Amino acid sequence: MKRLLNSLCPDEIRPSIYAIDYERLWDAGYRALIFDIDNTLGEWGCRVLPEPAQTLLRELHARGFAVGFLSNDGGTNRPQLREGLSLWPALWRAGKPRTRGYKNMLALLKTQETETVMIGDQLFTDIWGAKRAGLYAILVAPVSPASDSLPAKLRRPLERLVLQLLSRENPPHDHADDRQEKH
Repeated sequence: MKRLLNSLCPDEIRPSIYAIDYERLWDAGYRALIFDIDNTLGEWGCRVLPEPAQTLLRELHARGFAVGFLSNDGGTNRPQLREGLSLWPALWRAGKPRTRGYKNMLALLKTQETETVMIGDQLFTDIWGAKRAGLYAILVAPVSPASDSLPAKLRRPLERLVLQLLSRENPPHDHADDRQEKH
């Protein structure tokens, strides 16, 4: 049980993509950022990313980070979103939490596990897969829990329970659970 909990334990928990200290990540030697899309960068099913997310991605790219996207969605009915992300590699139907998508993205970004960060809103897909693939994993609160897919809505209560168990196993430290879910 402890081993499973450890594989679900994010390295950081932040309230949003905007609350991540990217400069600290750069200074620590991380050179690539993989983002989940739905409810991490924009609402679930969004057709276009919000302008602040687009601006952040451009700034991170200009800073020198390799940027990529992993989504379990097929993206086929989202041509505008696909076009908006076309500057960077995106893998759709990634099959998270299986590690294949993460490994394929590392090859596309030309980076190693030890220099790559995964950022996502779901513990059982984004974080668990990233940890299994050997990546640094940052959990963020969902942009809009109300817009979640049905499977994600069903997983959220279990995620909260696991996070409570993790906080008991690993007392808060520099990266305490400061996610603030918006309802």
